Amino acid sequence: MKKPPAITSENAPRSGSIIFGPSRGNRKNIRVYSRIFRCRKDGFDFMGQIKIDLQEAVVNVEVFNENYFDCFDTSPKNVISALEKTLLTKLLSKNNLPASSRKAVLSLLSKGKLKNKHPSALGLTNDYKVNLKERFDKLNAEYFGSKIKANIEWGKKVNKKNLTSFRFGSYDPEKRLIRIHPRLQQDFVPLSVLELTVYHEMCHQWAPIKRERGMWIAHHPQFKKKEREYRFYGEARSWEKENWKKLMGVASKKNAPVEQTKAIKIIRLTG
Repeated sequence: MKKPPAITSENAPRSGSIIFGPSRGNRKNIRVYSRIFRCRKDGFDFMGQIKIDLQEAVVNVEVFNENYFDCFDTSPKNVISALEKTLLTKLLSKNNLPASSRKAVLSLLSKGKLKNKHPSALGLTNDYKVNLKERFDKLNAEYFGSKIKANIEWGKKVNKKNLTSFRFGSYDPEKRLIRIHPRLQQDFVPLSVLELTVYHEMCHQWAPIKRERGMWIAHHPQFKKKEREYRFYGEARSWEKENWKKLMGVASKKNAPVEQTKAIKIIRLTG
């Protein structure tokens, strides 16, 4: 086995100790290899994800906790660059790393093809190829300790016009299924709005419906407290309040009109 190339940067930030989440298996013919990781720095745990495009030999690293960068006296760009090298080097020590992924990692480390796009807080959904499962895993690791057990999918697309309201998402506790309205795939919707919707539905499993004074309450104080822990909660909610009319408008050709469900404009109802 080839030895991993040494990291030669003398002033590279020390990223912290890395622990990878479980591998999803050695699937064949995959284009992107991804792993969730936990990084311990200055006594705190930070979650993130590394994704490697195996065909293009390009790596993308995302740290879910923005305050990770506060641990360093250098720019986030330099931190990410050092973290990429640390993650790639550690991946090579994994016995279950697929051969195609190992080849790409070696290429990245030896040829210096490290490229990364660090998404802004309110990046648009069309800036990234949104994968609901990846967003779910990210939020699950960061906010719920990976304890939420549910499947997630986009809702059905049907041709209905003149929407006056729609439900952003829903959670079925019996099926443990989260559905997200496809209207949130439109290219002007911030990524944080989509994430808050996914996070909101996950909160319904974390803080289940309660019966108080003869009434069932879904959004009780415990639920609301957990929901507000999402780091971009304020920004996302403000955007929703300012743009709900645009969301109700005719969907772009890129994203066909979608199924109408009962809701009250911007209020987040759930099943």
